[in-house]
Amino acid sequence: MNVRMAVHGWLVLELSGDSEFWVGIYALVLGGGQLLFSSFAGALVDRFQRRDVLLIEGVLGASLAVFAAFAVYFDVMELWMAIGMAFFVGCLRATRFTATNRFVYDLVGPERLVNGVSLWRIANTPVMIAGSILAGAMIDWVGIWAAYTLIACSLIVSLPFLLIIGVKGVTEETGGRLIRQTIDGLKYASSNASLRTLFTVSIVMEFLGFSFLVMVPVMAKNVLDAGGLGLGYINAGVGVGMFVATLLMAAVGDRHNKQRIIVYYAFLAGLALIGFALSPALPYSLAFAVVFAAAVMGFLNVYDLTLGVLLQLAAPSNMRGRAVSLHSLAISFTAVGGFFIGGLGSVVTVPVMLAAAGAGIIVNSVWRRSAVLRIREFEGQAELVDTSSPERDNTLAG
Repeated sequence: MNVRMAVHGWLVLELSGDSEFWVGIYALVLGGGQLLFSSFAGALVDRFQRRDVLLIEGVLGASLAVFAAFAVYFDVMELWMAIGMAFFVGCLRATRFTATNRFVYDLVGPERLVNGVSLWRIANTPVMIAGSILAGAMIDWVGIWAAYTLIACSLIVSLPFLLIIGVKGVTEETGGRLIRQTIDGLKYASSNASLRTLFTVSIVMEFLGFSFLVMVPVMAKNVLDAGGLGLGYINAGVGVGMFVATLLMAAVGDRHNKQRIIVYYAFLAGLALIGFALSPALPYSLAFAVVFAAAVMGFLNVYDLTLGVLLQLAAPSNMRGRAVSLHSLAISFTAVGGFFIGGLGSVVTVPVMLAAAGAGIIVNSVWRRSAVLRIREFEGQAELVDTSSPERDNTLAG
């Protein structure tokens, strides 16, 4: 997902004449798709088997990448088309993120959820690192259409592996409409203090922290003047940071306090983001940018993985998909943050905005510390919520 975001951001830069503002617009549209579709995606993965949802998402994602490859190759891609595609990419991101996290729970259960989510992310990172460098090289040596071809092939290759997984999880046995289930999930989340806290903390972290990923193409092309291969190196650094952090989480599992991990690693991510913003002013700036990008993503990944696990454990089983969708809903603010940083960055420079975002993360982690430490996991994981009874919801939330 991160490589696709970077490649599409590069395409928008090329079509817009290297405009940070249009990269921000692209991010905003992508986030809009994820924002509008996240809650619906949560209802989908509570209602249907997660494997089936992922299979459909993979086919649609590959089709969109093939379309982009052909449109760029035959020189018919225009800026408005690239921006419009971003909306559908956002919808697919919401679906993939929500379904995959929920599917991991089906496979490993609550006791090994940290390990399971860590293993899933570890599996992503080696290909993400190599894919970032390969996609960057393709942009420089062949053309951006080749990078989209790589994305399409990777999605297609994943489908047979999904087909051989026969595990089935709990689904909500109801004849109700998906829209009704979506609304029920939002009502329950709003009445649950733990879910509310995790959701609001996540919004700030996505807006100020993960939005740096949207600006990676701008830093590589406009600030560091590093070319497509430089973009690949920075994204590879992001992958290395993600891999090391996830390996650590897989090793420690559930042995540490999740609430403290969320607070402390958010604080460290803010410090690292300030370092990434300052890297263009340092000697060997590209090397420092790669190192700081790895640190930012490493700290963010530990925070994000733990928060995602706690969201599932704070919800009853038939609401778990919709709880995960809150995480995806918050992730849509990554794009809003990218729009904000890109828009103001065109005036005061992107590095200044990234440094300010890092400072904001530090302030937020200190301010919300006590609220996060009060979060408790849902007792009686097998118990279901009767969404037809408001009194029942309030009892469980309490």
